[in-house]
Amino acid sequence: MERGITVIPQLCTGCEQCALTCSFVHESVYAPSLSRVKVVKFADKCLNVPVTCAYCEQPVCEEVCPVQAITHDPITGAAKVAADICLGCKECVNACPLGAIELHPQKGIAMRCDLCGGDPSCVKQCPAGALRYEPLEHAVSEKRRARVVGWNLE
Repeated sequence: MERGITVIPQLCTGCEQCALTCSFVHESVYAPSLSRVKVVKFADKCLNVPVTCAYCEQPVCEEVCPVQAITHDPITGAAKVAADICLGCKECVNACPLGAIELHPQKGIAMRCDLCGGDPSCVKQCPAGALRYEPLEHAVSEKRRARVVGWNLE
């Protein structure tokens, strides 16, 4: 069963604990600029939205990579970026519809969520519960349920 990170923007406080944790796990430093998850803040709406890889059914970032540096681990389903192959051409950055891929500022290679090998640290460290690692079926059914509750059924 496929799993993914579900974002519940209404719960996000904008603390950026997810980004700090991600950068520490991957880069051994607390620096949101080195994170694979970014918190986009909409101050005018008092809304914060964590943005990370959505693991698209047909990932355009993988399709556009001229050297096939972005792949999926066949066991975990997590994305992998082959640092030794990546050219830093930014094709994946430009192709990602969510803006979830960036180039590493020092290394010049693509940075994409790898789900921490199947145990995402950002999810475990989110104090507000705005990130969940769950079966995709569950995420879809929850969205449907929330939509129905939002309808005026009276």
